[in-house]
Amino acid sequence: MRTTDKYICQLLSTDNKQGMNLLFKKYFESLVIWADTFLNDMDQSQDLVQELFVGIWRKRTYRNWNPDKLPSYLHVAVKNSCYNKLRKVDVLKNTTEIENFDKVYEEFESNKEEIVAKILEEVEKLPERGREVVKCIYLKGMKYQEAADELNVSIQTVKTHLVRSLKTLRSSSEKLGDFFLLYFFSEK
Repeated sequence: MRTTDKYICQLLSTDNKQGMNLLFKKYFESLVIWADTFLNDMDQSQDLVQELFVGIWRKRTYRNWNPDKLPSYLHVAVKNSCYNKLRKVDVLKNTTEIENFDKVYEEFESNKEEIVAKILEEVEKLPERGREVVKCIYLKGMKYQEAADELNVSIQTVKTHLVRSLKTLRSSSEKLGDFFLLYFFSEK
């Protein structure tokens, strides 16, 4: 049985903990993925979403929720929490990565054929739908809507598969992660 937002809101309006459990089960994973698109750190994203749910329960902000606007409310709350977290990040924290960019770029250029072959090999290892999305967006240069139309899915599905696939590719090999963005965002 699919739990409706209306049922969840009815339970929450009476401070029923079951409503919070159902809300968590229904939205946690998608909100973590959403947060990760901003933070690019899965552990941090999970923590942020957990903190959001705890804050909702403690502050009782759910008492007058409109079930029709629940997904929007949660996504905006996550986005705002991410922006607040990112504002607090030390902007100089990653300067060593920037300093090494020239070295990484030179290595990429000098071994481009081998690196490209490895990247394409990793793309082929992705789950089918993720592989199709990566190929549409990065190899064919399609916009999200064009990829969604070609694959017969929603734009949100394209974005979800893209985020998951990019994370997989970046983590597939520490060294490949350095070259990944150079390959996909350089001129072909």
